[in-house]
Amino acid sequence: MDTFINAYSLTSQIMFPILVFIIILIIRDLSRYSKLSDRISRILRDICDDLEDAGFARNKNENDIKYIQRYISSKLKN
Repeated sequence: MDTFINAYSLTSQIMFPILVFIIILIIRDLSRYSKLSDRISRILRDICDDLEDAGFARNKNENDIKYIQRYISSKLKN
């Protein structure tokens, strides 16, 4: 039993820093995707603003992607 406890404590001492390192890498990766998502949202918002300035009316409670899809489909029909 003593050898089991010794092996368990040794394994946990080795694995803890590895797990912390993996968690740090995951958090850094998620923050990178968050920044990318914010950038895409700003680009979509700018496109929507340009469409509204061009005179294409926006429906009430319509999100940016649906608004752009509706604009593209209306242009394809014409």
